[in-house]
Amino acid sequence: MPGRAVHWLACGAALFVFFGLAGSRAATAPENDLKAAFLYNFTKFVQWPEEAFSSTNAPIRFAVLGDEEFGSRLKLLLSDKKAHGRSFEVQTINSAQEAKDFHIIFVPGPEGRRGVPVIEATNKRPVLTIGESDQFIELGGMISLFFDEAQLAFEVNPQSAQKAGLEISSKLLRLAKKRRAK
Repeated sequence: MPGRAVHWLACGAALFVFFGLAGSRAATAPENDLKAAFLYNFTKFVQWPEEAFSSTNAPIRFAVLGDEEFGSRLKLLLSDKKAHGRSFEVQTINSAQEAKDFHIIFVPGPEGRRGVPVIEATNKRPVLTIGESDQFIELGGMISLFFDEAQLAFEVNPQSAQKAGLEISSKLLRLAKKRRAK
């Protein structure tokens, strides 16, 4: 159990740092803000190959499939953040074909049926694919967000990331959970 307490303490600290919130307010952060915090923190634990960027100061290009509201919120929350010394550029996209031009693609739960075309369009490209559908990992996605006992959790498919030339930190892999069968 001590490891579990450290995990939740680290998550709380990450939210505090990410949002600059006091402890009691962090506990009531909206679900989308919590997801955005996870997405942001994932970028810190993933290494892209140098050739994935057009220059040494090119931003990390982040796409949200279909959900303009979440895309706008993520853009706002990442506007002053950096990872690996790079700023973020966030855009909402509406087709899987657009996905190949980004470094990270988030496929929200309601867009889950479009996860397969996104995974196919980004196959063997240095694009981190993150989704929320139950089958996202099994279909070749790299990170899947899900709720486990009312807590946001994630699972990771390091083999898919490796095929795309991405390195996922062992620290992130240790925090990952397995989705329970329903």
